[in-house]
Amino acid sequence: MRAKHLRSSVKATWALPLLLCGLAGCPTEPAEDLDHGIINIEFKRGQSETSSPYDGTSRVEVTLLYLECLIDFYDANPDYQQYGPEGALVFGTREDGGEGWLDRLCDTERAGQVDCQVESFRQELDAAKQLTIHYTVSGEIEDRLLPFGPLPEPDLAMCEAGGQPIVRVGSMGAVRGLDGNGDTVWNTEAFSPSEAATGQGAPITIRAARAN
Repeated sequence: MRAKHLRSSVKATWALPLLLCGLAGCPTEPAEDLDHGIINIEFKRGQSETSSPYDGTSRVEVTLLYLECLIDFYDANPDYQQYGPEGALVFGTREDGGEGWLDRLCDTERAGQVDCQVESFRQELDAAKQLTIHYTVSGEIEDRLLPFGPLPEPDLAMCEAGGQPIVRVGSMGAVRGLDGNGDTVWNTEAFSPSEAATGQGAPITIRAARAN
C-alpha cells in the first residue's frame, strides 16, 4: 500500500559526519535529501534552421504529461497536489518551509543550464494530467539545458511493478518560446525521446524552428 504524507527531511545520519569534522572543519554542508527531482530539456535547432531559432526569447513554456505512476501517486496522495498542504510546500518558496521548488528549480550551478527563473507552476489533474511551467529566461538557450520539475522521486512515488515516475511530451505545442510581448518566437519541430524520468540522466531534446 502506498505510504502517505511523506515529508522531505534532513537525514539523522548527518549527525556523525558533522561531529567528526568538528576539529578539521567542514568545507560544505551536507546535501539535502529531497523527495522530488527533475528531468532536463535540451534545446537544439531544428533541421530547417540555419541559425539559432532561439534569439529574442524571454519566456519559455513547457507542458509535460504525467504518465500512470504519477497519476496514481497524486490520486492516492491529494495532499501532495499543488494546492494541498504538502504540495504547497513543494511547489512554493523555500520561505514556506518545504522543498521550495519555485526558488529551487532554476537555482543551480549546473554547467550548461539556461539562465532561468520560474514564473509559475500549473498542475492539472482533471481531464488533462500534466504540469505546465512558465519560465523567464536570458542569455544563450541553444545547446543548453532547462530543468523541469518538481517530480516525485521513485521512493516517494512508489510505482507499481517496477515502474518509474515518467513524464511525456504530448505534442509539438508542448514546448515553445515567447518574446517580451508574449508573441511566439519558436515552436517545437521535433523531439526525442518523448519520455523521461527523474534521475535517468538523458534529457528530452527539443529541436525548434522559428515561428515566422
